[in-house]
Amino acid sequence: MSIYSVAMLAGSMAIFALYGWRCAAAQRIPTLRQKAWLTALLALVFSAVFGVVLARVSYALLMQELDFEYDGLAALEQLLWLDIDTMCFFGGAVGVCLGVLLANRITRKGNVVLGMDAFAPFAALLVALFRLGEGAFGSYGTGTSLPEGSPLAFFPFALEIKVDGGYSYWGWAIFALSAAFALVWAAVAFFGLRSRGRAGWSFTLTMFFLALPQVLCESMRKRGMLWLFVHVEQLLCAIVLVGVLVYWIIGTKGKRSLLSRWAPLAITLVCIGLLVATEFAIDGKLFDLSHTVCYTFMTAVLLVVGACGVVAAKRWNTEK
Repeated sequence: MSIYSVAMLAGSMAIFALYGWRCAAAQRIPTLRQKAWLTALLALVFSAVFGVVLARVSYALLMQELDFEYDGLAALEQLLWLDIDTMCFFGGAVGVCLGVLLANRITRKGNVVLGMDAFAPFAALLVALFRLGEGAFGSYGTGTSLPEGSPLAFFPFALEIKVDGGYSYWGWAIFALSAAFALVWAAVAFFGLRSRGRAGWSFTLTMFFLALPQVLCESMRKRGMLWLFVHVEQLLCAIVLVGVLVYWIIGTKGKRSLLSRWAPLAITLVCIGLLVATEFAIDGKLFDLSHTVCYTFMTAVLLVVGACGVVAAKRWNTEK
């Protein structure tokens, strides 16, 4: 087992231990205290299995990597090959959530959503852990190279990448940026969202605000899952944003006009269109703009999407 695997396993065990502690210490929610440590242990085991399996399988399916008709058993053997370049982070995240969901379903029966809400900050911590782990794989979690002599050529802003021939360069540490966003949200979810909303409040907000900044980070990433120049995991993040918004809007019971009710989603879809145009500009296929201008514009558009999310979430939470 590699040092990376040991570090990720140890970090995950610590995070799930914190999850068990938080559930066991929930004085105002007796259902969370029920079998808290057993739930955390089962969640760790299920998440490890489902996370690895779905990370690998989702990559193979999305990248059309396997052809059983022609390769037969060789395709199955290829599926068992685990490497950072053959894993989908998004699929792994889904697997972890399914593992926690199943653990809560086994131990808490009808109180699954409360268990997922309690897990929200620890889900963000897991994202931060595995994003930081990308730094162990050189250029995988980095962006484009910094200009020669840049004052930001040091960690956590950049990472030195060594290539053949003794040459090295500094690349933007996108993995550290992703981890920083996740850590900030973990703090918000742990200290700011306690018992302040209806069931599902913390978990759905965490899904939304972990996916939101990752749209930018995936665009800046140098290596990753690509369909031509389309970043696959960036597209998956956009699907999560739209899906959570639809969930919030449908679950809002207030008496609003059709236009007011669906305005956050409509604005978000327009913003996604602008993000697509920005990606074309970054790739040099539309307009002649510098990457700095493009990413600044993308950040502004994502802030608008975030505002739409806040509006929709507050309506869902208060207009029950």
